Amino acid sequence: MLLLRFSRQYLARYALWYLLGTLALIATNWLSVTIPLYLADGIDALMANDGTGLAHVRQNALIIAGMGLLITVVRTASRLMFFTPGRLVEARLKRDLFSRLLEQQPTFVRQWPVGDLVSRASSDVTFLRLLAGFAALQLVNVTVALILTGIQMVRISPILALWVSLPILVALVVTRLFLGQLFRLVKQLQAQEADLSDFILSSYQGIATISAFGAEDAFLERFNHKNRSLLRSTLKRANLRTVVGPILSLAAALNVCLLIYFGGTMAIEGGLSVGDLVAFITLIAYLTVPLRSLSFLLSLLKQAEVAAGRLAAVLLPEPERPDKPYGRPPPDVPPTISIQNLTFSYPDSPEQLVLKDIDLEIPAGSTLGVLGLTGSGKTTLLRCISRLYNPPPSTVALNGIDVLTVDLDAWRRQMTLVPQRAFLFSESLKDNIILGNDEGKLSWVTKATTLDVDIASLSEGVSTQVGESGVRLSGGQRQRVALARGLIRQTTVLLLDDVLSAVDHETERELITTLRGAAIRPTTIMVSHRISALQHADQIIVLDSGSLVARGTHKELCRQPGLYRDTWEHQGEAE
Repeated sequence: MLLLRFSRQYLARYALWYLLGTLALIATNWLSVTIPLYLADGIDALMANDGTGLAHVRQNALIIAGMGLLITVVRTASRLMFFTPGRLVEARLKRDLFSRLLEQQPTFVRQWPVGDLVSRASSDVTFLRLLAGFAALQLVNVTVALILTGIQMVRISPILALWVSLPILVALVVTRLFLGQLFRLVKQLQAQEADLSDFILSSYQGIATISAFGAEDAFLERFNHKNRSLLRSTLKRANLRTVVGPILSLAAALNVCLLIYFGGTMAIEGGLSVGDLVAFITLIAYLTVPLRSLSFLLSLLKQAEVAAGRLAAVLLPEPERPDKPYGRPPPDVPPTISIQNLTFSYPDSPEQLVLKDIDLEIPAGSTLGVLGLTGSGKTTLLRCISRLYNPPPSTVALNGIDVLTVDLDAWRRQMTLVPQRAFLFSESLKDNIILGNDEGKLSWVTKATTLDVDIASLSEGVSTQVGESGVRLSGGQRQRVALARGLIRQTTVLLLDDVLSAVDHETERELITTLRGAAIRPTTIMVSHRISALQHADQIIVLDSGSLVARGTHKELCRQPGLYRDTWEHQGEAE
C-alpha cells in the first residue's frame, strides 16, 4: 500500500520517461528474441545443402550484426529513461524530508535519534531511488523478456514451450514463500543500521567526554555488540538471497535438461528442425539472465517497502499548526504579550505540570526579567510564547490575539528566541551570525555584541570556520555569536534564555547597555541566573516549580524575603 502511494506521489510525474523507457525495453527484448530465429534460419539453410545456404547465412549474419548495434542503442536509451527519474526522485525525497522536519514541532522530531533520521535520509532514500530506477527497469525488463520469449517459444513449438515453463512457475512459487521472512529480516536490518548510525554519531560528538573518563573500552564493547548484531542480520539476509538465487538458476538448468530430452526427441523424429532446437536453446539462455536477477529484484522490493514505511512515518503526519489555513498576521510593532492561566505539560509527560496557572502581562517595548532555579519552567515559558511548543488555547496573546491563531511562519519572522545552549553550524563565523539575514548589518551587530575584538584576533576574521558545534570558540564567544544572530534580525519580540551565563561581567554590562539602547526596543523577556543581568528590567518575576511566586522591580524584590533576595545577596558577596 505504501509503495503504491509512493508511486502515485513521486513516480507518476515521470510517466512519460517510464513509457519511453518501456518502449525501449520492448525494442531491446524483441530484437534479442528475434536474433535466434535468424540463427535458426541460417542453420536450417546450411543443413539443406542446396547450394544457397552460404549466401543465406551471410545475409542473416549481417542482419544479426545490425540488430546487435540497435540493441546497444535502445538498451542505453532504456537505462537513461529509467535511471534519470530515480535520481530526480532521490533529490525530491531528500528535499521533502528535510522540509517536513523543519515544519514539525520539536516533540515530533525528537521521536527518533539523530542517527536514525540520518539513516532514513540516506539508506532509506537510496532504496527508494533504486526502486524508482533500477528496480523499475528490471521489473519491466523481466516481464517483457518473459512475454516475448514465451511468444517466440510458442511460435516454434507450443508443446516444448509448455514443458520448459513448468520449472519457472515452480521456482516462482517457491521464491514467493521466502518473501515474508525476507521482509521481517530487512525491517530488522534497517532498524539496526539506524541504531548503529546513531551510536557512532553520538560517540563522535562525545569523543572528548569518552576520553576524559577513560571509557574507550566500554564504548568499543558497545560498538562491537551492535556491529555483531548487524553482521548477523546481514548474513541472514545474504543467506536467504543465496537460497533464492540458486532456485531460479536450478529452474534454468532444468529447462535445459527438458529441452535436450524432449526437444532432442522431437528433432530426431522430425517434429523440430535442428535450427529451431538451437533457437530454443538460445532463447532459454537469454531468459536465464533476467531470471537470475529476479532474486535481487524481489529483495530490493522488500527493502524499498520497509524504507517507504520508515519515511512515511516522517513525511505523512501533518505539522501541528492550529493557525492553518487562516492564520492571522502578527503585530508588526512590539506587541503587548498577555499570559492568562497558562498551565502546560510536555506531551511525553502529560501528568507532570511544568507551568501552573501563570498570569502575566508584558507591556509593548518593555523588558521582563525571569529568575528561577533549574527546572522551574523558565525555558518552557519562552517555548510556549515562541510556539516551539503550542500552549493551550487562549493562554498566550499578542495585543489580545491568541498566539495559536497567528500565522506561525509570520510570527517566527517577527520573533527571535536565543536559546540557552548556543548551537553553531559547521560553517564560517559570518554564516553563523547572518543565518540568511542581511549581511549589511554584520559590522553593527559584531560591535554591539563585542565580537569585533575577537574577530580581529582571528586569522581569517569573520570567514573563520567555527568547527562542529562551534568547537573552536569559547563558551562566551558561542553565546555572543548566538546573541548576534538574534539581534541582527531586529524583530519586534526578543526572547533571551540565559544567554549571558558564560560571559564575564564587563562584557555582560556592555551587552545589557546595547539591549537597552536600541532605538525601537522590542518586547523582551530575559531569563538569567544573574541578578546583574536582570536588575534593569522593567519588571521581574520569580518562578518556582512552575508557579509564579514573586514579581516586581529589582528594588521591590530585594526588599522581599525569598529566592530573588537570597540570590542577590549571595551573588553580591561572591563579587
